[in-house]
Amino acid sequence: MLEQFKTSLNYRVNLLYIGLQGMYWMMVCCCVSLGSAYLSNRGYSTFSIGVLFAMAYLLATLVQQIVSVVTDSSAEFDVLDVLAVFGVVLVITLFISLFTHGNSFLTGFTFLMAALVVTVIQPFLNALNFYIERMGIEMNYGVARASGSFCFFIMSLVAGFFMKIISEKTAPFLGFFTAIGFTLFIVWIFRELKEAGLRNNSYDPFERDSSDSFQSLYFGNFIEEHKMFFLYLIGLVCFYFGHVIVNNFMYQISVNVGGDEGTNGGLLALQAIVELPAMIFFNRLKERFNTKLLLGVSSVFYFVKIYFTAIATSVAMLYFSMIFQAFAFAIFIPASVHLVDEIMSKQDAVKGQAFVTMAMTLSSLIASIFGGLIINIFGVTATLWLSTFITVVGVAISIYALFRINTQKV
Repeated sequence: MLEQFKTSLNYRVNLLYIGLQGMYWMMVCCCVSLGSAYLSNRGYSTFSIGVLFAMAYLLATLVQQIVSVVTDSSAEFDVLDVLAVFGVVLVITLFISLFTHGNSFLTGFTFLMAALVVTVIQPFLNALNFYIERMGIEMNYGVARASGSFCFFIMSLVAGFFMKIISEKTAPFLGFFTAIGFTLFIVWIFRELKEAGLRNNSYDPFERDSSDSFQSLYFGNFIEEHKMFFLYLIGLVCFYFGHVIVNNFMYQISVNVGGDEGTNGGLLALQAIVELPAMIFFNRLKERFNTKLLLGVSSVFYFVKIYFTAIATSVAMLYFSMIFQAFAFAIFIPASVHLVDEIMSKQDAVKGQAFVTMAMTLSSLIASIFGGLIINIFGVTATLWLSTFITVVGVAISIYALFRINTQKV
């Protein structure tokens, strides 16, 4: 194994990307998934927490688009540079957060910045996989993403445990060190590609094709060319709503049935560990079942998960509901990336992936602000039942759209 690492560029880059995904999802755990417990223990209300999440997602959408356009028009930097800059910003933000107190402005601001940056990073991290593939290096996205889930699992257990017995500051403390690790992995990949002479002449995933006119960037043109894909995105916004409610307000949901910070970390960890099989063997699943079918199945299990969460009356029942993450999020994430690459031309593929991320972000924004408000007014149970209804609507729309999408690239 060590010898292969020394002699094979393909092997080294794959291992580095696997490590990068691991670092990223540990950052997600510390900066987003444990955010509700962190802010609650700092004295923030559920509604305030929802507003902070919503602001982070809204600003992330704007920043993603601005950075993508700037990267499109520049020959000076690419996706690796973008990821390195965001990594440094996150390190600085989390370092500052270690010196904040209570529900002060700086506490909220550093959380907002950390959640924003982590959200912005995701489409660029996905794009990096295809960026490297265009250089002739064979990548296995499913295994890399599975490593992310495994690292998320470990971080959830560790951070949840220490948040309970030591301090809520455990989350930004651990996030700070994983952000350093993330940035170092980016630098390492940069050096590997540069020394191999690949980086300067490689495919830029954000580069606009010569035939891709400025007009195609407009929303209306994209809808016209990919009507069913856009309809699927509407369904995605709906069925992803319940997923966001559960993840962002996991602490409130667990407390509602007698849990605490430790329960919160355990539930997040279980979600992460059950994702591993589907993500590791996703390429085999894709070979046996087409991507559209897999996405349809995943949407159904988003409903199953939120339904069992809604009827849960104990911590044990909550743990049972998290098992369905194995067939929902675990399949949806790699399948959504492959769907875009299968149904769209080269010049539209990156924009298509960006629209998937935007739909997820929009759903996250709506679920965060309305979820926090509804929990404050009507309680956790009513919020979960509303989420179940919205998820059902999303499942119906997405399945209808998926099986009308033309798999021929245009």
